[in-house]
Amino acid sequence: MKKNWLPGIASLLMIGLVAVSFTGKRNAHAGVAKIKTIIIDAGHGFKGSMSSPDGAHGPNSQEDVISYEVAKKVVAELKRLMPEVQVLETRPTPFFIGLRERANFANENKGNLFVSIHCNSAAKLREVRREGSRTETYYVKGKGKKKIKKTRTVPVYKTYYHPNPANGTETYVFAAHKQDDKEDILMENGDVFQNEKDDSTAFNTNINDPIVKQQVALWTKQFFASSVKLASIVEEEFTALGRFSRGVKQRQKGIWVLQATAMPSILIELGFITNPDEEAFLLSENGQQDMAGSITRSIKRYKDLVEKPVVQNVAETKRK
Repeated sequence: MKKNWLPGIASLLMIGLVAVSFTGKRNAHAGVAKIKTIIIDAGHGFKGSMSSPDGAHGPNSQEDVISYEVAKKVVAELKRLMPEVQVLETRPTPFFIGLRERANFANENKGNLFVSIHCNSAAKLREVRREGSRTETYYVKGKGKKKIKKTRTVPVYKTYYHPNPANGTETYVFAAHKQDDKEDILMENGDVFQNEKDDSTAFNTNINDPIVKQQVALWTKQFFASSVKLASIVEEEFTALGRFSRGVKQRQKGIWVLQATAMPSILIELGFITNPDEEAFLLSENGQQDMAGSITRSIKRYKDLVEKPVVQNVAETKRK
């Protein structure tokens, strides 16, 4: 994966401050938006049969299986900790669901958060090593049709492949340069915006209205800032668990399902199943439960953070 993400995150975080300010003003008058529906998305899935996986694979594992098992545990933990919240699954069975179906499911069910769970992989490292030399015979043209036999010494090479040591967790947000795509989705799904559920004003569906376009631009920046916040909390929880964090990232070519969901959305890479140690951890019941617990705590922390009334925050600051 390309890693040209720092400039984009830095620039949009600055712009995101405007969105946070906008949200704060709205919350002060209209009440705090509640997280009522969480969409859990288990990556990939088996196509047609359990012998046709779609995701990455390690020596002993399939991404389709691990992402599904961890997602199921996250769903169970969320329902236990937050019974008041509706938790929905885009892939409730081991089988494959298309990206468009996942995004449509999240938007149609008016999700407030979209959390996609995946596993990473890295290609084996290729090493070309000189193993010695050999004598090679060849011919050159002589007088007439006569050919002259000659010999020369040439090196002998052999190619070796080694396990890639890449390891660690990483969490993705939609790419900053894909902001227009996100705005298009928000424009199409204006009536399901989680931020306006508790607002007394109806969403203006006139997409040619400059005010609507301005609203959508602000929501897009707010969703980006919210996604980065949630992703950062997720990586904090993984670090607390003892995992190595590769940080919050964007992918240069974008991640379509993150851009196509009208809500804060993240994609979690649980680890590299091509790394023997990480594969063993993610295949274990304890490892899967630990990762699911970290993700659940992250969502709970984020929910508590965004649902805290802005007016109360301001009052507390003044008292101090």
